[in-house]
Amino acid sequence: MLNMTDVKPLATFFFSHGSPRTLVDETDTTRFAQKIGEYARAQGVTGIVWMAAHWETHENKIEISSSPRPGKDIVSFVPPEMLKWYEEYQINSSPALAERCHEKLKDAGFNVSLNEEAIWHQDVMIPIRWMYPDFRESPPMTIISVNGRFDPWFHLQVGLALRALRHDKILLIGTGGGVHNLYTVSWHRMLLYQDTLTRTRPVDPDLAGFGASMRECVVKNAGPHMGRALARLLAHPHFLQCNPSPEHFLPMVYAAGGCSTWEDADGEEYVNVFGGENWEMDTQLNVNFAFGLQKEDTIFSAFREQERNATVSRLVESVH
Repeated sequence: MLNMTDVKPLATFFFSHGSPRTLVDETDTTRFAQKIGEYARAQGVTGIVWMAAHWETHENKIEISSSPRPGKDIVSFVPPEMLKWYEEYQINSSPALAERCHEKLKDAGFNVSLNEEAIWHQDVMIPIRWMYPDFRESPPMTIISVNGRFDPWFHLQVGLALRALRHDKILLIGTGGGVHNLYTVSWHRMLLYQDTLTRTRPVDPDLAGFGASMRECVVKNAGPHMGRALARLLAHPHFLQCNPSPEHFLPMVYAAGGCSTWEDADGEEYVNVFGGENWEMDTQLNVNFAFGLQKEDTIFSAFREQERNATVSRLVESVH
């Protein structure tokens, strides 16, 4: 009989879902989602537990989607063929997986309940589109809500409570955003031309600096240090400028929580990976990460090489 200690735990992931145009515009972000799908197939993934920014519960509660046939929210600014895919996609929602997560979180002391009425939003449908465009290939999935008190340590503990699922080939994925301030984005090009990628003004240095802080918290830390570093970013001097409401950031903390033990800090075996980024509407930064990836992994090697090259470039610029 195979011992759990013989099974290498899966990596966990954070994906920035971006605007609805992320359903159709190919970027480093969408390529990262495709690689998650490739990784899931290679690893024989048996399920996915999402934490989704667009579902928020109040007081001290969290909820888990448990309907076998959940509804979907509307989507706009995409061509008719993508709208047709979105509307016809059959979600492989798993009440059994939802119940399993419910029991683990309840045993860990969380005020958690199942929700059979929860609607699945585009923040989950967007990565699914790139990971599993054919619904018949999708593994069973469920969604956990973000808690509206926005306590980063709470969300870190949610990920930690579900960490053992990684040994059973179940992916923990947070979907949200790195810099998500809808008060400052340039809406006009999306509204007029369905274009979010064309830049109309220079990158704000404060937003870029916060993006660099996120990368450093992830790639320069591991295990408990990495989880704590991300949670402390809510006190970053530019956090409110980047995320006036933290619900899009906290799924990143959840995913990190699933890799926040000392076992995950084994630098000889595991590595945290920056999964690329892209800007939309001038001020929205879509940033992506893999946590606790085995060092021998080759699926994300292009992203690792890209980050190494970028690090060298930054060092050279600092010298000059």
